[in-house]
Amino acid sequence: MARVYPRLSIEEFGTHLLDTGDLDPVYVALNGPDGVDWGIERKGRFLVAYWCLYHCGAAAYLSDFQGLQFWDGLLKAARNDALAPTGERWPRGHERRHWRGQQAIASCIELTRQYPYPEQMVVTLRAAGHEYAAVSAKAQEHRGFGPWIAFKICDMLDRCLDHRVNFATEAAFNGIFKDPWEAAIQLWRVKALGVDRLSPMRPKVEAVAVAQVVEYLTRHFQDHAAPPRADRPVGVQEVETILCKWKSHMNGHYPLYNDINEIHDGLLAWSTTSKAVCEFQAAMPPRQGGPA
Repeated sequence: MARVYPRLSIEEFGTHLLDTGDLDPVYVALNGPDGVDWGIERKGRFLVAYWCLYHCGAAAYLSDFQGLQFWDGLLKAARNDALAPTGERWPRGHERRHWRGQQAIASCIELTRQYPYPEQMVVTLRAAGHEYAAVSAKAQEHRGFGPWIAFKICDMLDRCLDHRVNFATEAAFNGIFKDPWEAAIQLWRVKALGVDRLSPMRPKVEAVAVAQVVEYLTRHFQDHAAPPRADRPVGVQEVETILCKWKSHMNGHYPLYNDINEIHDGLLAWSTTSKAVCEFQAAMPPRQGGPA
């Protein structure tokens, strides 16, 4: 159900995301100036669990375990026939709703065989180099890892582990997915045609229109540094996230601080299961609009 709140222009909304850390609060917690004081091994274990489950509480909890203990825990989450340490079912983020059932079980078993230590998966992905196409292709060699999560993996290696990935390529541009692509078309209608964003009119060559929108937004946000390290200007991956969230915002499903608050809410049940969960929660941008 759509929620009632004031709608912002994409310029206003994107500025809010960049300034508050709500563009991706996970990145802030993992690698911001006040991020978690974790070594590369624990960060690697968190990332592997997060890429599978897309839930910060479960990922932080599983990062406590090494080697086969980690994989045993992830396999329990994949099978989901026994309750998690929270007393509830193991969570699965909407974005990874397809990593479940037999697909998730088979994926976990294959990962266990390939990487005795889960952080080795991160080492392998980094060894693929710094070009988006190569890293994305390597990610997609793993069962259950398709183009969307591969795009996210490239982004997280870049922003959370300081392993630079070149998104300024045609392959990265083509990695923009349905929702941000459609949001770019909607913005093109407004900026290029001066009509309502929900007009049925579409450009003759959609890729050209989307490229124009990406260029416009990259130029508009050029004075904003990319979070969480503020070490380069805003690029394709940040614009992709802004477009995706703006579409949801305009449809009534993304009020301000949405991700920050939802992640905090999701961490609550896990806060008594692991010190790592508490450390991650403390490194998050603070919850807004009421107590956690």
